[in-house]
Amino acid sequence: MDFLELMEQGGKLETSLSDVRHRIANFDEKLVKFIELCANKGGYSSAKRTYLLKEAETTADFPYLFGTVLERQLYAKYKAAVPDWRDYIKVGTQNDFRPSWILGVNGLQGVLPAVALRGEYPNDAALVDGKVQIILGKFGREFGLAWETLINDDLGAFSDIAERYATAALRSEYSYATGLYVTATGPHTQMFGAPIAHPLYTANVTNLFSGAGSVFSITNLAAACSAMRRFVDYDGQPVIFDGFELIVPPILEIPMLQALNPANIIQSGGDSSAGAKPQIRSSSNTVPMLNITGHVNPYLPIIDKTGRPSWYLFGKLTNSGYAARINFLRGHESPELCMKNPNKVALGGASMSPLEGDYESDSIRWRIRHIFGGNQVDPNYACAFIGQ
Repeated sequence: MDFLELMEQGGKLETSLSDVRHRIANFDEKLVKFIELCANKGGYSSAKRTYLLKEAETTADFPYLFGTVLERQLYAKYKAAVPDWRDYIKVGTQNDFRPSWILGVNGLQGVLPAVALRGEYPNDAALVDGKVQIILGKFGREFGLAWETLINDDLGAFSDIAERYATAALRSEYSYATGLYVTATGPHTQMFGAPIAHPLYTANVTNLFSGAGSVFSITNLAAACSAMRRFVDYDGQPVIFDGFELIVPPILEIPMLQALNPANIIQSGGDSSAGAKPQIRSSSNTVPMLNITGHVNPYLPIIDKTGRPSWYLFGKLTNSGYAARINFLRGHESPELCMKNPNKVALGGASMSPLEGDYESDSIRWRIRHIFGGNQVDPNYACAFIGQ
């Protein structure tokens, strides 16, 4: 990414640096000059650019200028890549670290009974409620560099730090989201069962399948959609699906693409010894008409240690419910990068730049923090099929 493009992200910084920049005179002007220097927009020779960078490093504003560049890079990279798990797992926010409860109120949605002439209206239904808890957790990592590294590498060691930590944040989310419906022994027992108790009301749901019908194929995929359409809610009414999200491990990627291809090519006949050419025709595949979107999840074989190619079917989030949810801390939805303040001062009492390192070992330490948490919610909106 061009450094100047990072300026467009300025209004979206986290408070760790955006508050500081308001206390620095002419911060935006200084930042532009620093970014242009890092990108060598002036076309300086290597020696002159090195001299200017070392000169900039001695200023009191340098840690905030450099930190702002890193934070904007991190934000831009994080927002540029949208992981596809958000297509089938609900995303929300909560205000603090106290447990957040997802409340489910069910009932009064069944078919209305007939009322006889001058008859009383029946009182034959009730409201029931259930709740699922989500607790946020902190995820992060600290890393350090020697002061000598900065001097020797002229900031080159930092060229991809933001990108690396944005990738780490995305992978952490992806792995956590996968862990909501997969464990080392296969489909998660808190979401799938034959049957499993519904967490929001008293009922059982059978959404885990094995045997010949669980082997991935076009026929079994169609049968899976049909099985989910037979699910009923608390009132005994059908759960409505306007589409599905299909999640498979990498080993099933080609079969998935074939299953979701609207046209299949069929070859029949032909005999090379007799000079007869094979007959090739197309046949309509009706399964994609069920509004199925395919996803390949590379974390499935990493988390699931059974070696079986299990696959999963979720209802689209445009439906009235969802199978699982992940919350982020409000105001901290993106990962945050910060630097450790040094524990040393000059002999004259003046403060020193964080990029001079700490007192003990001249180490410069950075840290990334990401906050999120999730839980399973409604098993009526997902099915698991244990591959063979």
